Amino acid sequence: MCDKDRICNKLGKLYSYYEELKNFSAISLEEYKCNSVYRRAIERTMQLIVECATDINNMLLRMNGSKGASDYFNSFIDIAELNIIPVEFALEIAPSTGLRNILVHEYEEIDDAIVYRSIEMCLKHYLKYVALINKYLES
Repeated sequence: MCDKDRICNKLGKLYSYYEELKNFSAISLEEYKCNSVYRRAIERTMQLIVECATDINNMLLRMNGSKGASDYFNSFIDIAELNIIPVEFALEIAPSTGLRNILVHEYEEIDDAIVYRSIEMCLKHYLKYVALINKYLES
């Protein structure tokens, strides 16, 4: 399987996680706070979305002769420097890696309201991310 095919497969996984997260977009903050199953499902799905994207970023970097990003945040900046995504967008989406780190490593108390508000931003940014990467791969 070539690099482009691996990236397309990973994009497919990311999009399926995106669709799963979209199913939770209609719940209220109160429902989110009161339902541990919702909370864990949303947290895990957002984590998987970010990890898929950063895996894709690193595949793109290697495909373009780079050794890969130093961390999740910089993987977005690095692909922007290769004109794969716009720099402005990289600066918007890259902070989502910080939430991923908090969720995975529990660096601090998880604030349910912050995670809940992140659902909408995650859906917005990662749909655009998928479109930009698809456009790049088609060129």
